[in-house]
Amino acid sequence: MNESSRPMWTIVAIIIGIGIVVYFVAGTSATPATPVNTASQTGIRAMFTCDGGMTADATFFQGTTTAAASAGQPPIPGGSVHLVLSDSRVLTLPQTISADGARYANANESFVFWNVGDTATITENGTTTYANCVDRNNQ
Repeated sequence: MNESSRPMWTIVAIIIGIGIVVYFVAGTSATPATPVNTASQTGIRAMFTCDGGMTADATFFQGTTTAAASAGQPPIPGGSVHLVLSDSRVLTLPQTISADGARYANANESFVFWNVGDTATITENGTTTYANCVDRNNQ
C-alpha cells in the first residue's frame, strides 16, 4: 500500500468501526432480555401480542457482522429471528440492514419482521398482517 492510499483506508476503517458500534447499540436496545437456549445457540425471546388477538413468539439470535462489500455501505448483520405465529406458521428469517431497530426478511422481502424496542410489525407482500405488536414481557 502506498502513502497516498493510507488516508482512504483509514477513513474506510473508521466508517466500518462506527457502523459496527451503531449496529450493536441498536441491536441491544431492540431486543428483549429473556435468554433462550437451543441445541446450538442462545437467543433472546420475546412474546408479542398484536392487534386482533394475534401473537408472535420471537427468538432473536446474534450472528457475526461482516464488513460491507464496498466503502460507504453499512456492515452486513448476521443475526436471525425464529418466529412462531398464532396462525401456526413457523419461520426463521435472516437479519437485514436497518436504520432503526432490527429488521428480518426472507430473500425476496415478501415477509418482513421489524422489531424496534419492545414493539414489532409483520408485513407480508406489502401489507401489514401483524400490527401494533408489543412484547408481553415488557408490559
